[in-house]
Amino acid sequence: MKISFKEKLLVVSVGLIYCWFGGLKFFPNLSPAEDLAKNTIHQLTLGLIPDQVSILILAIGEVTLGVLLIVGFMRQQAVVLSLIHMACTFLPLFFFPGEVFGEEPLSLTLLGQYILKNLIIVAALVSVYEKKTTTTRRILEKEVPKQSLVTKVWVTISSYK
Repeated sequence: MKISFKEKLLVVSVGLIYCWFGGLKFFPNLSPAEDLAKNTIHQLTLGLIPDQVSILILAIGEVTLGVLLIVGFMRQQAVVLSLIHMACTFLPLFFFPGEVFGEEPLSLTLLGQYILKNLIIVAALVSVYEKKTTTTRRILEKEVPKQSLVTKVWVTISSYK
């Protein structure tokens, strides 16, 4: 399926962010979100997955999603998985509000800002997802020709012979 330049730019940009941020997690203490990610996964899995394993799985997952988005392979599935991942990135807002929110009303710490920037990624992913489903729907509508009432009646009458 042919995609527009703007859509390709969005998908590749999100893919690069995934590769970059995921790649940092392969190296201990290089990602500013490493501890937050480990703590969030620890909460979600009730501590069943060791922190070092969980951060490695997260790094592999993020880089894989990034590559899929950049290359355009399984794009629809990659977008859905990315949206699920993005939903999980907002969990620290509820799990660790003390690390995310500042002392003043509506203020965020640097970690909080790091999380909130994901709203832009979500918007880009939703935009790409809707674009693809809309385009697919248009293609399917073109493939199924609309029949006039006369044609429908003729087909019905012809089928009785």
